Amino acid sequence: MKKIVSGVAALLMLSSVGFASPLNDFSQGKVAVDVSVRPSSDFKASDDDTTRDAKSYMEYGLTFGLGNNLAFQYKGANPQTKDYSYGNDKLKTQEFNVLYKTSDNFTIFTGINQAKHELNDTGYGDTKSNWQIGVTGQTSLGENLTGYATIAAGQDTSTWKIGLGYALSKNLDLDVFYGENKYDKVKYPWGDTVDCTVKGMGYGLTYKF
Repeated sequence: MKKIVSGVAALLMLSSVGFASPLNDFSQGKVAVDVSVRPSSDFKASDDDTTRDAKSYMEYGLTFGLGNNLAFQYKGANPQTKDYSYGNDKLKTQEFNVLYKTSDNFTIFTGINQAKHELNDTGYGDTKSNWQIGVTGQTSLGENLTGYATIAAGQDTSTWKIGLGYALSKNLDLDVFYGENKYDKVKYPWGDTVDCTVKGMGYGLTYKF
């Protein structure tokens, strides 16, 4: 999979410009609202090393242009497994990032990636917070069609995502993607830690104004 991500990144470096999504205009006052659904995902927790089917869940985000090629971004999601013999696993995840557009093709970012874990509705454990750094590359693949890839990593977290955005109108994009999120050493409510991985397909809409 690392070879695939590297190949996509190389393609982005060589391709032309003209974007549908994600937000590429960081002028002050520009805003993008993202709402996505992951209807079918895999959820793996290290306590029993078993990959389970995840319930359909929402992902959401806001990006605010600050001017001078800077933007602030918030992301959130609440993935959980389908019920099994011991109940289910749940995560509450959030990201708070500062973005800087280095060129029309690339944006670098850094910020805080947070995760809380819950098992069997016993209540959330402590919040696990990690600094992360990452990069998003994007390129035009045709009229109204954009390809993009995001890679990010921190001490106990990593993310990658590959997707396609299609401009339905000037301000509205359709997004289809596949990605993986890893959150290591997240505490159970009783103090033990667990490594969690969530991956799968998703689709959604981005409204820009």
